[in-house]
Formats: sequence, C-alpha cells, structure tokens
Amino acid sequence: MESHRASLSTQIFYGSGSISVGIKNNLLGTYLLIYYNQVLGLDAGIAALAMAIALAVDAVSDPLVGIWSDRIRTRWGRRHPFMYAALLPFAGSYYLLLADPGDISDQSLFARLLVLLIILRLSMTFYEVPRGALAPELSKDYYQRNALSAWSMAFGWLGGAGIAFVANFYFLDSFVDKEGYQTLAFWGGLGIFIGGMVSCLGTHRNIPNLYAPEPRSMHYRAFLREARETLANRSWIVLFIAGCIYALLVGVEQGVGTYYNEYLWQWKPGQIAPFAAFTALSVIATVALAPLIARGRNKKHIAVSIFMITVTVGPLPVFLRLLDLSYGTNLSPENGSDLLWWILLVHTCTMSSLGALGFVFIGSMGMEIVEQVQDRTGRREEGLLGTVNSFVHKLIGAGGVLISGIIISMVGFDDPSLDKSSLYGGSAIIEFGWIHVVISFVLPIFSTIMVLLYDIDREKHEHHLTTLGYRDER
Repeated sequence: MESHRASLSTQIFYGSGSISVGIKNNLLGTYLLIYYNQVLGLDAGIAALAMAIALAVDAVSDPLVGIWSDRIRTRWGRRHPFMYAALLPFAGSYYLLLADPGDISDQSLFARLLVLLIILRLSMTFYEVPRGALAPELSKDYYQRNALSAWSMAFGWLGGAGIAFVANFYFLDSFVDKEGYQTLAFWGGLGIFIGGMVSCLGTHRNIPNLYAPEPRSMHYRAFLREARETLANRSWIVLFIAGCIYALLVGVEQGVGTYYNEYLWQWKPGQIAPFAAFTALSVIATVALAPLIARGRNKKHIAVSIFMITVTVGPLPVFLRLLDLSYGTNLSPENGSDLLWWILLVHTCTMSSLGALGFVFIGSMGMEIVEQVQDRTGRREEGLLGTVNSFVHKLIGAGGVLISGIIISMVGFDDPSLDKSSLYGGSAIIEFGWIHVVISFVLPIFSTIMVLLYDIDREKHEHHLTTLGYRDER
C-alpha cells in the first residue's frame, strides 16, 4: 500500500498548483464585476452576461479536456502536457482583463471582456482539469487523500487571500481605483504563472509511476456507452446534484462581498486588507487539521455538520445590519467602529475556515468514487468523473452570474439619475442585501441534504482497493 501513497513533497507540490486557481478565483469572485461595472462603466447586466457566456463555453470544454486527458498516452503522461501548455495564456489573459482598455465603446468593452474571459477560462480548464485528476492517482489511501485535498485548499487560499491582501493594502485606494487594478494585473498574472509552473515541475517526477491506460476507442458510441456506465454511480450522482445547487449559489454570489464592503460596511480597501491575511492563516491552520479531525471518522458526517453551522451563522452579520437599516434597530455596531471591524474579522475567518474544511472532505470523498467506478467497470476515469460535474455546474453557475448582474441592475446600482453618494447605505444596497441573505440561507440547505445520500465509507473504499489489487487482503 505504501507504493500507492504520496510523499510529503509530492503533496506540497501538488497543492501549490492551487495558488494559480486561488488568484483566478479572487479576480472572478471579488474584483472583476465591480471593476467593469463601477470603474469602467459597463452595465452590470451586460458585464454579467459576458461572464455567463464565458462560463458556459468553459463548461463545454471541461468534459472534452477531461476525456482527452483520460485517454491520451505521451512520454509526459496523461496530465502534464495540458498543464504546461495552459500556463502562458492563463497568466496573460488575467493580466489583460485588468489592463487599461483605453477609451472604447461599451460594445467594444463587452467584446474585450468576453474574449479575454473565454481565454482565461479555457486555459484554466487545460490546467486545472488534468491537475485535479492527478490527485486520486497520486494517493489511494483513504485518509491521506484528506491531506492532499487539504494542501490544495490551503495553497488555494494562500493564492487568493494573499493577492487580495496585497491588492487592498498596497494597490487599491478604494474598490473603484482604476490604477490600482492595473498594478494588480501584473502581479496577479505573475503569481498564476509561478504557482502553476512550480506545481508542474514538482509533480513531473511522478509521471513514471502514474496509471497508464490501455489504448481505448475515441468513437462517440463507445464513449457514450462507457460514460453511461461510469456515471451510473449513486455517490457521484448525489455529489453532482449537491454541486449543481451550490454552483447556482456561487454564481449568484459572484462579487457580492465587494459591493457590501463598498456600499454597506463602507470600508476603504486598506482598512480590511488584514482580513485577507488573517483569513488565509486561519484557513491554512484549520485545513492542516483535516487529517487529524477525520482520523477514525466518517468524512460525510463531518462535512454535513460543518456545512449546517455555516448555513446558520454565515448570513448573520449582513442580516443584522439590514434589520438596522430597514427597521431602525441597533443590533450591530456602527460603520467604522473597532468593534465592527473585529466582529467581521472573526466572522470572516471562522466561516471561511469552516467552509474550506468542509470542502476538503467533499474533495476527498470525490476521489473515493474513482476506485468504486474502476471496481465496477475496469476503467479509471478521473477526468470524466470530475469534468461532467463541472460541465453542468458551470452552466448552472453561468445562470447564477447572469442573475447576479440582473439583481445589481434591478436594485438601482446602474440608475444614471442616482447620485453615487446615495448608494452608500441606501435603498439599493438594502434591497440587494435582503435578496442575497435569503439565497445564501436557502440554497446551501438543499445542497447539504444531498450530501447525506453519499454512501462510500472507509470499509467500502478498502474493499475496492483490495479487489483492484492496490493492497493485499489482511
């Protein structure tokens, strides 16, 4: 069984690849919408439409790249050729998305945003789909997979929160600072390239020990038959449905936090720059405990317990502030107060750490499906299992992004007759907040309920390993 475990250095090099993913996620989830909407002046609905179209194109590419990387045979293995090829367009498109577009029309700005987002997402697919498929190949141990997932989560947060800290503290005077975003463009793009290259080179030595498939037909009929067999798996189906619901939530919540920081809490970027650093440290410290927390326990039960806590406590600060603004209560501290700063810091660190820990176990649970499917079909299809998930999730997430843009326009952020100063604590952010509080409470409940139906535990996984010859019967 030791030959099917990853060394510590392999775990670290694999996880470091998530730095690039974290930097990209920070751009799309924090800065991109407010930059194109409030800085460059593009209507939020139009900007969200570009984001949704790019996400839909990306969704189609995911299963194609996954299937291709499952079947390809090269001297550099199945995954690394894709990862190396993706890094330059990945970093370059990030840079150009935040570069100054100059004095161009809204139509040209929309086209520029759309094309660059498609390039960013496609290059991300060619990098992250094969990299994600590496994890269950690197280790087949039930508990060590928690560590692989934890390293990946920790480095993802290091990349995303790290670039947010630097941007808020050093680059941005406000969340609508045009020049600051262009400085972010260079350093974010550089971080993506370095993080990805370190992971590629660090895991390159593992290539000779990775699974090499027998030559397989690429005829569409053979593929469809095999895909039906692969995806007819209860645990995969329930995680798939849970992911669809969560993808809608992620889409609708795209960029929400930055609107809150600017118009609800009315922070300057420098005031909350420490949030990113403290959050990253708390997440890294928490997920480092994931292998210890899971030892002797069922991953599913831990994940569900964590998610129920975050569902209940997550929307609370915004909910209390909205009550104050809507009904004149005094349930939360005043904007700008030290007490509010500390409350939001503790809340952000706690919710982010618990959420990250929950998804460490969800990621690890997804790896166990690979051997269950292999036991039943004789095929290892990490790429297919992961990317059919992401295909539908991204399509649904694209709808969520579009809804998010519509909400921003609907509540009044794009009203040309409004004085910008009236947006701060005004009716637009109040209505915006109430809509999102309801969404962020209801959707995760249904997603968590679906996770309860997952049915692979340690005993089943070890039975699959024994049947497949990865370990001896004891």
